[in-house]
Amino acid sequence: MPPISTPHSLFGATPAPAAPRAEAAGASQSGYCYLFPDLARRADVGCFRGTTPAETFRRLRAFEKDSRTALTTPQVLPMRLAPVYTYFGQFVNHDISAPVGDVVTLPAPPEGTGVIDAGLPPGLDRVHRASPRVILANFVNEQAEPLALDSLYGDGPDSADPGIRALYAPDGKRFRLGRTRREPPEFFEEKGLKPARIHHDTDAPDILRRDGQPLIADRRNDENLIISQLHLALMLVHNKAVAALEGEAPDAATCFARARQLVTLHYHWLILHDFLANLLSPATLATPFANRAQKLPGPRLVPLEFTTAAFRFGHSMVGASYDFNRNFGRGGPIDRRGAKLQDLFDFTTHRNMGQPGLAETLQLPDHWVIDWNRMTRTPKGATGAERIDLTFAPGMLSAMGTSEIAVHGSILFRNLMRGFQRRIAFGQVLAGACGLEALDEDQLRDALPDSRPPGAKGLRELAEELGMLAETPAWLYVLAEARHHGQGERLGPVASEIVADTIIGLMRHMPQSILNHQGGHWHPLKSPLRGPGKRALTSLRAFLRFAVQNSHNALAPA
Repeated sequence: MPPISTPHSLFGATPAPAAPRAEAAGASQSGYCYLFPDLARRADVGCFRGTTPAETFRRLRAFEKDSRTALTTPQVLPMRLAPVYTYFGQFVNHDISAPVGDVVTLPAPPEGTGVIDAGLPPGLDRVHRASPRVILANFVNEQAEPLALDSLYGDGPDSADPGIRALYAPDGKRFRLGRTRREPPEFFEEKGLKPARIHHDTDAPDILRRDGQPLIADRRNDENLIISQLHLALMLVHNKAVAALEGEAPDAATCFARARQLVTLHYHWLILHDFLANLLSPATLATPFANRAQKLPGPRLVPLEFTTAAFRFGHSMVGASYDFNRNFGRGGPIDRRGAKLQDLFDFTTHRNMGQPGLAETLQLPDHWVIDWNRMTRTPKGATGAERIDLTFAPGMLSAMGTSEIAVHGSILFRNLMRGFQRRIAFGQVLAGACGLEALDEDQLRDALPDSRPPGAKGLRELAEELGMLAETPAWLYVLAEARHHGQGERLGPVASEIVADTIIGLMRHMPQSILNHQGGHWHPLKSPLRGPGKRALTSLRAFLRFAVQNSHNALAPA
């Protein structure tokens, strides 16, 4: 398999080959399915009652356009979770879903596809509504084994693709790594900074970069600096697993396989017992993961209700700035307010590490190495993840995706369009399908930000006028129910059920997942990988601090 480089944009840059034709409306060979296929088949799914698809699109676009002003003023509040959880969730999402294609990107829409004039510039001027069969037949998941850490490993050092083989050292066991670089003193002096006050993480490991590309299996994981450093941490843990196991492994292939299995077990533990345990609703967590009924129609199938709505809550958790390291954070000599969101997008391979117009590929400057001690702290005086609700950090609504789309529609617009085009039922309907009581209109109104910019309508008034309190697009409903049930500290019941059903369902179909390995009784206490004092790596904080411990002296040759 080649490295994954799928763009995040709703409107893909180039059409992908069509997936194999689906056999049924509920599932396809492409890797996606519907958790509730009967809802997706309904002609009126995702459309406001008594309206046409074109009228529904008009309302969604009106809500997004008019909400831009309203969303610039609400106070964004930190939650109790450390900011790393936002980006761990992004990594998990990439490891589950890498969508390619869609009826949106096809130059000629298939038969049975409705086309709505969007009134936008060429390239954005068509909105499609196709049947579930057509959607699933033209929508491919590049992540062939969701949650198997293919985003880290690809198909291993023996891959037929040279781009994947290039990730590995000549020993066939370890990842190749690069090193950070040092900016000269003049660089800081020109910015009015004293070079002697800058902290340098000298010769720290970095993702290796060649020919304008990061040498990683999923290049989306170099989209921003935090997820890039998180991906690097997993590479470091793998190399440490190889060091711990190679004395008892008979050959390189066996050693690599055992190390991958060990890292995957740790990864699954963190998903279930740290990430989900801190984000799912108490009612969902009351049922042990191993006891949940299997609701996925088959192995390796990702529900569109999950990837299009329920698991997209992380967009609201993104912060405007972070206590990132000794240079960018509390008391830092460069910016004591922290690392800004835009900086985190700039310091990536495709942005030339913060130097616009520089042709050659550069390694990360050593004053930008993340401090996982800061980024994994709970927010007592630190900057935590932002609460799950309909407030966003400044710039977040247009920070992701292509600039052309950001001009004509924010990430709010793109998420609403995904739900509309992929036939995702409204939140109230999904609640009923999950056997749960839906929020009423008063509860939804109260869950929206109570902001009213001068001379503009507030979100509550906008939503009521457009009928979006009675029938709420699924992604908006996910954010509103999180706010209503847990003040934005946890997901609400509908999103929690869909997320749990998806992740547990994918793991139960995997023979070597943590739910199936050793009868489902594996625990980090059984691992040779231990933190200081021989403590088991049972949290993201312990795992990431272990990853970078003594990492400067353990670089595989580049």
